[in-house]
Amino acid sequence: MLAQIQGINSPATRFTNYTTLPGDITSRILLFAAAFAGLFFLVRLIVSGMNMMTAAGDAGKIQSAKTGLTNAAIGLIVVIFAYIIAQLLFSLLGLNVL
Repeated sequence: MLAQIQGINSPATRFTNYTTLPGDITSRILLFAAAFAGLFFLVRLIVSGMNMMTAAGDAGKIQSAKTGLTNAAIGLIVVIFAYIIAQLLFSLLGLNVL
């Protein structure tokens, strides 16, 4: 079926150029790490929110949930800035990314 589509002549050549291979692999790792961090943040946000709603006025549980929310937000901000810094470094060094 793909052979009938015009413009597809050969398989993908993304990881066959050995001069850009380190940049390609690093960019893929960063892409998956950013996606995993976003998913982890979402799970932490939901769990901390549920803990806060089910605290039933217990100050210790509410404080624990607030700490969880704060830690999740700080972690997401760190990952976003790490991704931005990596993109800047890749563009300054001339590596092929994303």
